[in-house]
Amino acid sequence: MKKILRLSLMLCMMLVSTVASAADAYKTLTFPAPTQDAVGAYNKSWNATGADGQKWTIYGFNNNKNSSSWTYIKCGNKTQAGVAYIETAVAVDKAIGNIVVTIDKFSADYVNSVKLLVAKDTTTASFAAPEQTIDVSAAQGDITIPVTTPAANKCYRLVFDCKKGTTNGFVQVSKVALYEQGSTPTIVDISNTKETAYTIAKAKALIDAGEGLATNVYVKGIVSSKPSYSSTYKNINYYIKDDINSTTDSLEVYGGNGLDNKTFEDEASVDVHEGDEVIVYGQLTKFKTTYEINKGNYIVSLVSTGIATPKAAVVNANTPVYNLAGQRVSKAYKGIVVVNGKKYVK
Repeated sequence: MKKILRLSLMLCMMLVSTVASAADAYKTLTFPAPTQDAVGAYNKSWNATGADGQKWTIYGFNNNKNSSSWTYIKCGNKTQAGVAYIETAVAVDKAIGNIVVTIDKFSADYVNSVKLLVAKDTTTASFAAPEQTIDVSAAQGDITIPVTTPAANKCYRLVFDCKKGTTNGFVQVSKVALYEQGSTPTIVDISNTKETAYTIAKAKALIDAGEGLATNVYVKGIVSSKPSYSSTYKNINYYIKDDINSTTDSLEVYGGNGLDNKTFEDEASVDVHEGDEVIVYGQLTKFKTTYEINKGNYIVSLVSTGIATPKAAVVNANTPVYNLAGQRVSKAYKGIVVVNGKKYVK
């Protein structure tokens, strides 16, 4: 009986171990890779080696000459149409069942197609007549590409066929992961709704976790700085906080548009002010040490408070305090309050 129990326990442990490791990628390429050539153009071929030793060949992608601030690579050219690809430079010894590519930016209007080619080697002839050609429904986010017929010792090329664009780098990739046959990729989904907008604290925690960041999310906060207007891009930079009085808990809204994703025609048209409560929709990121909502974000909700420079409310024991809905609140209430007919931030 004891022997049977021991065997059952061992089998359970083996099963748990198998399931726990099933979601791990066999080969992964992230940027900047531990070893990669420095490229500052959109028409060059270059090499990279992942932390696991897998070698890759990349063409048509720019890595900004190995800038540490670029945790991604970009393709797409404003001067001409062209094809860019990410390819395993040597055959992968295991049968690959799924490939997951993290696309942080994708301008569908300027991309003819995205395909995965599977070949026996990396010669031009092999990829000209690949063993498998798989059409990819590409978009911003973590895209899972099932390999039609998994087999060991194959080479993989992810191809982006791009039109001439209006700007460079309209496709951005930050990760490519290869999963063995039978291993199901675990995709982290951080998407939310306007009604469940993340706090600044939660947004920063998600950035630190580093998963699912290609997804646009909603973040709610109080504008804590005067917006800086860009006449070139007709957008604004500003900071938001959960607590207007906090000295550390802030998130930069970088290159943001206004309500309904509209740009600001001039500085006078900027209707976002310190003390306003906003819900912003965009992509979370980190630039060096700064937590951000990345360029391309926009406001989906704006509650103007009329507070140009937030001030702390001076409240004595007998003074009634109300929120913006006109409801009486306790002296411990934090946020925008109305005291004696005037708005303050507590």
